[in-house]
Amino acid sequence: ASEIYDREKLCLENGGQEFWVVDPDRHQVKVSTPDGRTVTYQSGQEIPLPLFGNAKLAVDAIFD
Repeated sequence: ASEIYDREKLCLENGGQEFWVVDPDRHQVKVSTPDGRTVTYQSGQEIPLPLFGNAKLAVDAIFD
């Protein structure tokens, strides 16, 4: 867990727009942004993709 936290911090502090942690066991995705916002999306939800206009990605599509 601490390794993931360190990688997240490194990426977001060096220009990354988002950092995703994909958990295949729980079928969820945690999305963090440089402004400190973190949202966890679960099966049945869609992840907004602001870097790609109004696009969205279904969490379930990641695990199919």
